[in-house]
Amino acid sequence: MPAGPTQPAPERERFVEDLLEYMTLEEKAGQLVLFPQAPERGSAASSTEAHLLDQLRRGLVGGVVGLRSASEIQRLQRIAIEETRLGIPLFLMAETGSGIRTQLPTPISATASWDPQAVEAAETLVADEAGAIGINWALSPVVATGDQVEGSSFSQSSGDSPVLAKRMAVARILGLQSSDDERRHRLLACLQYPNGTTPRGSVSREAAARHAAERADIVLSALRQAQPASIALDPIMQRVSDRRSPLPDPVEYLSRPGSYDGIMLSDWSELAELSGQPLTSPGFVGLSVDRLVAAVTAGRIERSTLDDAVRRVIGAKYDLGLFRPTLHDSPRASATIRDPVLDLARKSIVLLRNDPALLPLTVDSGEVLVVGSAARDRSLPLGGAAGEAASIIDGLDELGIIYKFAPGLALRQDGATVSRMIDADRMAIGMAGEAARRSNTVVLVLGDVSDDAGSPLGEAHRTLIETLRAANPRLVLVTLGERAIDPDIGGSPLPCVLHAGQLGSRSGHAIAEVLTGDREPVGRLPYALHGSDGKVRIPFGHGLGYTDFALTELALELGGDRVLASAVLRNAGERDGSEVIQLYVRKLGPDPQMEPKLRDFRRLALQQGDAERAIFEIGAEELGTLDQDGRLVVAAGNYEISLAVNASRGQSGEIVVPQAVADAMTSGVSGAGVMVPFRGLRAG
Repeated sequence: MPAGPTQPAPERERFVEDLLEYMTLEEKAGQLVLFPQAPERGSAASSTEAHLLDQLRRGLVGGVVGLRSASEIQRLQRIAIEETRLGIPLFLMAETGSGIRTQLPTPISATASWDPQAVEAAETLVADEAGAIGINWALSPVVATGDQVEGSSFSQSSGDSPVLAKRMAVARILGLQSSDDERRHRLLACLQYPNGTTPRGSVSREAAARHAAERADIVLSALRQAQPASIALDPIMQRVSDRRSPLPDPVEYLSRPGSYDGIMLSDWSELAELSGQPLTSPGFVGLSVDRLVAAVTAGRIERSTLDDAVRRVIGAKYDLGLFRPTLHDSPRASATIRDPVLDLARKSIVLLRNDPALLPLTVDSGEVLVVGSAARDRSLPLGGAAGEAASIIDGLDELGIIYKFAPGLALRQDGATVSRMIDADRMAIGMAGEAARRSNTVVLVLGDVSDDAGSPLGEAHRTLIETLRAANPRLVLVTLGERAIDPDIGGSPLPCVLHAGQLGSRSGHAIAEVLTGDREPVGRLPYALHGSDGKVRIPFGHGLGYTDFALTELALELGGDRVLASAVLRNAGERDGSEVIQLYVRKLGPDPQMEPKLRDFRRLALQQGDAERAIFEIGAEELGTLDQDGRLVVAAGNYEISLAVNASRGQSGEIVVPQAVADAMTSGVSGAGVMVPFRGLRAG
């Protein structure tokens, strides 16, 4: 997909500077005002709309947040262009989240695909749907690992690995900012980092330092590789960071002259504070023109500081093509993917267990019983978003699969999470158990199973599973919750567990295709599952398919400025399939890293009986750590290199990286510390 518009720098800069010369102080302040959406009805709505229209016609509004009505967006944009002194178009900002009309898998579910290209293609559809309404600025994506967000926001994270987090962030930015017109973007992306600044719980200084390093690496890598048009980082991190730390703080680093030309929304929040405005959430929405003007006049805010913020806004609007005649867009179709949301949903399904092989369902599966109201639920797959998704029952019906159905548990009021038994459950469980005895294969579908994150199963669900397993050992568990589960029932795991997660609008179709073998399960866990004893139960990166692979013949080779790691992957099963080869690195020596870290990954698709050698080039991106200037610096020494199919199953070897090779790796990325949105990198 095209990286973005290519504008001649002199033309763009001349336009921006000329417009700044014409603008009054009030009009400049107005470009930093993002007006929150008005209430839908009542006197408050009328008053708010009247105030918006008055400010808009005076040229004191830079954008509006939260609108989803195409007609309303067009009306406000027309007023901004035709009824103001300078005719500067509006930003129309919205939280695109996991979609506009079509809902994508939630970020944690999409990360299980381990497929950045599929994520990018799906986000391109989001950009198309947003553009069709008139939205031109997406408050997305959020980039974070699971331990960097509060528990309730885990679905918005990318799991355990910083590498996965930044790969997915890059993919989402590229998809949102993609364009089929080299002169402009359809949509501005906004790289967000959550407010949490330390890992959850009490942590040591060393753990906090590792967290800060991961944060800086994720943010700066995403900026370097995807060039988002705006960023919204938490400025508090800069204030509480250890000033003795050699690590760069992204907010401070990107504020250096020449580092980043995009919109820094953390700067807007600081301007609001300096102007004496009470901060809202988010702090960059609803700035006051009067307070900003008063602060500049009083000297609390430098005029040059305000000009720099406005310069970034005008430049971004120029890059969007807002100052040129409207180009009527039509949704784009991927050249290779007919339905990118369905494609991503298929690839995000993880098969945790399948022994004996109960999946895929075939004629040998006999009569199939589907148990669980979650199988009929059209809201669960959306992860709290509005709308309806295809349920598993919808998917099975579309494929013409014959099955019987039992709810398994009694209905709860308002879809409450099932955690405890109620009297009506006993009859429902008994009926499901009797139906299971008369069936050949049972497919149990569960949503979020417990309010207690430390206990994956409540009493009602555990009793239901125990009853079904006793009635019929051919039990397949399908989970639609935020996190995968792998319950012990009677002291042993279930034979077959498929985690689908929150797959969005096309959920039921994707799951049905995988259950029946029309599609291979290719997802991999982006986090590890732990048992009640705290030990790893299912490792990070784990995922099964419907065929077997063997990874052998690890080879490590030292070059002048890189290490080559390779291994042979062989499809030893009876079906075509694919496997994700994962590269793990651990620094050895006097102060070794405790655990190997995922540094790269690659998917190989092989036909039955075929083999291929996968080769990884290892350099600064894989071995380096960030210095204070935001550069990746490689330390000489001993490293453990592993190629694996998950964090616990692979082949490892050791290699010594001499100082000369480490220096060559470092110098190879010495210019990677400067970011310019849209128009490529430039030397600092």
